[in-house]
Amino acid sequence: MDSKPSKSSWQDRLFGKKLIKCELLNNQTDSNPFLPSEVLKNTEILGIYFSFANINLQSDDFIKKLHDLYDRLNVDDAKDTKNHADKKLEVVQIVMWAHNDVYSDFEASHRDSLLGLPWYAVPFSEIDLKTRLSRRYRIKSGVPTLVLLDKEGGTVSISAQDRLLEDPCGNSFPWRPRPVDQVLKDVTLQPGNVYFKEHQNSTKEDVRYNNLPDGIRGFYFSANWCPPCRAFTPQLADVYRLIRKKEPGFEIIFVSSDRSLESFSAYSENMPWLMVPFQQTAVRAELAQLYGIRGIPTLLLLDSNGHVITMDARTELIEDPTAQNFPWRPRAVNVLTERYATKLHDYPAVVLFVDGEETELQFAESVLTPTAEKYYKKYNINFSSLQDEFFSNFEDDSFLQFLIGLDSETTDILRDLIGLDDVVPLLVAIDIPNRKFAVMEYGVEITVNSVSDFVEKYQKGEVKFVDINDRVEGNN
Repeated sequence: MDSKPSKSSWQDRLFGKKLIKCELLNNQTDSNPFLPSEVLKNTEILGIYFSFANINLQSDDFIKKLHDLYDRLNVDDAKDTKNHADKKLEVVQIVMWAHNDVYSDFEASHRDSLLGLPWYAVPFSEIDLKTRLSRRYRIKSGVPTLVLLDKEGGTVSISAQDRLLEDPCGNSFPWRPRPVDQVLKDVTLQPGNVYFKEHQNSTKEDVRYNNLPDGIRGFYFSANWCPPCRAFTPQLADVYRLIRKKEPGFEIIFVSSDRSLESFSAYSENMPWLMVPFQQTAVRAELAQLYGIRGIPTLLLLDSNGHVITMDARTELIEDPTAQNFPWRPRAVNVLTERYATKLHDYPAVVLFVDGEETELQFAESVLTPTAEKYYKKYNINFSSLQDEFFSNFEDDSFLQFLIGLDSETTDILRDLIGLDDVVPLLVAIDIPNRKFAVMEYGVEITVNSVSDFVEKYQKGEVKFVDINDRVEGNN
C-alpha cells in the first residue's frame, strides 16, 4: 500500500463516465454520452436536480422556475457553448420514480421527462448510480430536490429547491447558507420550564447562542405530533443529564416542527434544554435547511467550531445509552449494525466476522484499525470528519469501510445475502454495489500484516472475486 493512487475528477467520481444532453434526446434513442469531467469542468455552480417522472404535475412549476433561472444566469455564456465556457449554473437531472406502477414503459417516461431541457441528465440505465446519489443526498421519495455544489464538488446546499421557490429570480443565488451562529445571532433562546432548575449556575438573563459556554452543541429537530419523537424525547432527556454531569458545557437546542403554539408549549413543558421560540418561524426553517433535515426526530451534534460531528446522534444514543462514546465521533472501524449494513449498499467494506465475546471484539479492532488508518491516510480521507450528508470532494471511488461482524441478526442477514459460510474468524471484502465479494484464504492467520496484504490485493484486483448473484443462486 505504498504507491499513491491516481485521482480521477470529482465529476467523474460522482456521475461515472457518461451523461446525456437532454436537448439532443429524441423519442427513439438516447443521445451520444458526454464525459462529466469535460462538460462540467468550467461550471461555477452545479445543480443536481432529483425529479420524479410520475409526479410531473407537482414539479412542472419548479422545472419552469429552474429553467428560467438557468437561462438568466447563463445568458452571457450562451455564445460559447462549443468550448464549454464558464457557466454560472449547470444542471444534471436525475429522473427517479415515486411509484413503480404508473408507467408501463419506464424508459419512455424517462425521455419524456427530459425532452427540451437545456441541461444534462444521468442515463436511464444507471439505476445503481441514481440509487447511490439519492442516498448520498438523502432524497425523499416523491419530493423533487435541488442540490448545489461548488467548483470543487463541495456542497453549497442540499435543499436549494426551497430557496428557488422563495427567490425565483436568483437575486441571492447560490443561496449559500449562513453559519449557525449567524442564524441564531439575534435570537433569544427560550429555556425549558426546568432549565434553570437544572442549570443552577445560569443567570435568568436572555440566553443567546453565541454566549453559551464552549462545548458540544446538539440540535434536536422534533415535534409533538410525531410518535417516534415523543418516545425518544424522555430518553434524550435522561442522557442529556448524564452527559452534562461529565461535560457541563454540553447544550441542546430544540427546533420544533409543531404546527401550533399550544402543541409546542405542551411538548416542551418538561424539556431541560434550550429551544428556538415557536414564533421564530423563519429561523426554525433556516436551521432545517442548513442541515438538510428530511425527517424527525433528528439529533445532530456540532463541535465547538460549529462543524458537524454526527447527523445521526439519535441512533448513536440508542446504541450507546450510557453515552460512553459521546460525542460519537466517526471511527476508522465500526461494529456492523443495521445502520452500517445500510451503507454497504453504497460503498464496499472489509468485514471481519468474529464471535460476540469482548475479547473477540478487541482482537478484531486490534487487527483492523492499523490497516484502516493507513488506508484512509493513503487516500487522504479524513474519516473523523466524514458525514454522509456533508461529503465534499472526497474520493468516492476509493472509499472503503472497515467493519466488525459480531454474532447478531444483522450479521446473519448479511451472511445469508451473499452466501457466506457460518465460520469465524472470517475476513471478507464485500462490494454490494458491484455485486461481488472476496474471502481471505482459509487457513491464513488473521493478523495486522495479513489484513493489510488482503486489502492491498483487493485494491489491485488480485483476490479471487465471487459474483454475489451466482453464489446465492448456487445455494438455492
